[in-house]
Amino acid sequence: MSEVSSSRRMVATLVFLIFGPICWALQLTAVYGGQSALCAFGSVDQPLVSGWVLAVSVLAGLACGAGIVWTKQTYTLFTGGSPAGEQWSFLAFVMRALSALSLLAIAYAAIGAIMLPACGGLR
Repeated sequence: MSEVSSSRRMVATLVFLIFGPICWALQLTAVYGGQSALCAFGSVDQPLVSGWVLAVSVLAGLACGAGIVWTKQTYTLFTGGSPAGEQWSFLAFVMRALSALSLLAIAYAAIGAIMLPACGGLR
């Protein structure tokens, strides 16, 4: 394996390991950026803003859950190859643990959108 190919695979493996936190970060960016923008315009109804937050949270949760369920396929998608046998159990465990924590955080953000007014503190 060439040095460039090895470096790309190492970076792809790192992205695979932090797939859950990446989903969570994208969800937070879309939720808080979108919510702030929609509330700043003032012409959007509160239920629509809450619906936006819930829709983004559901999509991020589904992506994170798919990574947990189809771990080997996710690894192959990112790296373009199959995982090494002796490393696979560790890689899969770390990815699933981080994704499960991220899934919990995504759910908490969605619960906040249900329980709190969407634009209450922003005006």
